[in-house]
Amino acid sequence: MAADGVAQAETRKSRRTRVETLIMIRKVWPWVFLTLMVVLFTILAKVMNNTNFLSFRAVQSILVYASQILLIALGETLIIIAAGIDLSAGYTLGLSAVVAAEIMKRMYAAGVPPAVTILVGMACGIAICVIPGWLNGLLVARVKVPAFISTLGMGWVVFGAALLVSGGYPVAKQPPYLGQLGNGYLLYFWPKHGFTFLHVPPNATPTDLAAIVPLVPNVVLITLVVVLVCWFVLAKTQFGQHLYAIGGNFEAAMRAGIPVRWTLIRVYIFAAVLAGIAGVLWAARFTSGAANAGETTTLQGVAAVVIGGASLFGGEGTIVGTVVGSLIIATIQFGLVILGLKPFYQFVAYGAVLIVAVIVDQFGRALK
Repeated sequence: MAADGVAQAETRKSRRTRVETLIMIRKVWPWVFLTLMVVLFTILAKVMNNTNFLSFRAVQSILVYASQILLIALGETLIIIAAGIDLSAGYTLGLSAVVAAEIMKRMYAAGVPPAVTILVGMACGIAICVIPGWLNGLLVARVKVPAFISTLGMGWVVFGAALLVSGGYPVAKQPPYLGQLGNGYLLYFWPKHGFTFLHVPPNATPTDLAAIVPLVPNVVLITLVVVLVCWFVLAKTQFGQHLYAIGGNFEAAMRAGIPVRWTLIRVYIFAAVLAGIAGVLWAARFTSGAANAGETTTLQGVAAVVIGGASLFGGEGTIVGTVVGSLIIATIQFGLVILGLKPFYQFVAYGAVLIVAVIVDQFGRALK
């Protein structure tokens, strides 16, 4: 009998060790997958095009690619942790870009200084996004409409509003310096001459530009600040802890006295504001506004969140995981461009990676 007891104890210990190992694999698999993607594209780029995938400029380009995805994904992270979803985020991005571009166009045409024009236009582009975020929160928290349906419907409403504002055409004729803000860098290093901030060295000739190394894209720097704010909100504030509680057990959160309805309304507004920031940065990068600017970004954002380890059932997720997930999506996007493949393959890759991430999520829940 004693031998049987020892054998059963060893079996339980062995099973527990295997489960702990599998849970650890679930946590680190996005990092492993990102590393594999980088290695794969590095090899393929060298073999197929004789190009260096991991050049300094390429890494910065990937970070720029990831910025728009990440800004949407950050909002999706907070909502998914609270067991919701926002399918209107990409269209909210487009509304923000259109409103900001239209206001900047009209103000600049009226003779307002460019700096004031850009500041007011971007502020209005972000502020308008509070409306769909607030309506999403009301529908989900007060009217009890499922988030999938309410945000999907709101997405079409927002898309229609953006088309009405823009007339169905890109909003061009933007003020000067807008493109410099969206496509510029914090630092420029000119060997033997030193650094300059925010602009190319004024005494550099066109032949000197090839030797000048731009450092830290403005878009990436702004996104990094937003990431730090979101990390603090989620990890260090009562609001963030309430999101985990609501996603983990809605009824228990209600009984614990958490203001569930108000928290849900706030999280949808917060996510819409993040989409608004993504929209005005899109307008700055492309010096225009378009209603379909974020048409595919919602899928990319949700995929980044799930790849990063958040559970679609709520209660789980981290900002760091979402950052890794966004880098994976951006790496795939940039890598396929470097290889010269048709952009249609991007959607195939996004879908496949998302399916794998959901399977891993289900596997992790089964282990628990």
